[in-house]
Amino acid sequence: RDLFIDRDAADAWLALWRARLGAEGRPDAERQAAMNATNPKYVLRNWIAESAIRAARARDYSEVNAVLACLSRPFDEQPEFERFAAPPPAWAEDLSVSCSS
Repeated sequence: RDLFIDRDAADAWLALWRARLGAEGRPDAERQAAMNATNPKYVLRNWIAESAIRAARARDYSEVNAVLACLSRPFDEQPEFERFAAPPPAWAEDLSVSCSS
């Protein structure tokens, strides 16, 4: 909820979603397993790529290796890579890329 700019709209959507879940009657564990099998936890975000690129330009490839290791198992829980599933850091707010990047 705190990730939404318009919390009232988020609350309204969540209420509709909860009602739908109740009508569906599917166990939460089954629904969660299906979502986890379909939606990867870890995906390459612009800020993650930029961080790896900056480190590599300084001849430090540890971040590139970490990203590759994480993304080789995007559906698995990987506590050591939890930072890649977090919201972007403040420095990445003004990061912009284009299709020609």
